[in-house]
Amino acid sequence: MTMEKPGCLPAFLRKLGLGRPAPEAAPYHVRDDFLSPAEVSFYHVLRLAVGDWAAVCPKVALGDLFFAQTGDHGQNRSWMNRIDRKHVDFLLCDPQTMRPLLGIELDDASHQRRDRQQRDRFVEEAFAAAKLPLARVAARAEYSPLELNATLRAQLITPPAAPPTPATPPPAPAPAPPPPAAAGIPGRSAPPCPKCGSPMVLRVVAKEGPQKGMRFWGCPNFPKCRGMRRLEE
Repeated sequence: MTMEKPGCLPAFLRKLGLGRPAPEAAPYHVRDDFLSPAEVSFYHVLRLAVGDWAAVCPKVALGDLFFAQTGDHGQNRSWMNRIDRKHVDFLLCDPQTMRPLLGIELDDASHQRRDRQQRDRFVEEAFAAAKLPLARVAARAEYSPLELNATLRAQLITPPAAPPTPATPPPAPAPAPPPPAAAGIPGRSAPPCPKCGSPMVLRVVAKEGPQKGMRFWGCPNFPKCRGMRRLEE
């Protein structure tokens, strides 16, 4: 008895248009222009300029950097749509926590176009609303790492402190202003969130376990910010 080769019948049915179509391979490829030559050149100088006080992240999407909080889900979605498919050229982050410190836009000749200038103004408004500084650096053939370092440090809200020498002890931190009063605890005040600085709110552990019913301070921006503090009775 002659055995028919496996797969002959499905192939014959596909030719007649009766069989299940073969799965299509995903058509993705790696882009050769993830960073332009000017961006690559600036990236290497930027890493040299900031040294170890910041981590350099190129092409960060604004949707991954910011979130909208209006109290209305529909308006939040509308504001997020406005920053969809927009990015900042470079982002400096704290090397330990990766907390964003400073955005950097590398301005080449394309930023002279009218449509590009409108986009730039919107991005500047987004950074200003989030209270995250944004530096604009003109694209050049050569950069001075020392000058670039000084320019970027000057635009930080809280510039990284230089390491103290053994003969010069670091200055004592200034006393923090008293936080607002905490609801539900007479005589107590709500501490600031250790991550974003917002006045924290009291929360209660609801999950089953040994800590159920325990009260703690939580960030009001949860889940975007997961800052927590223990409530010391």
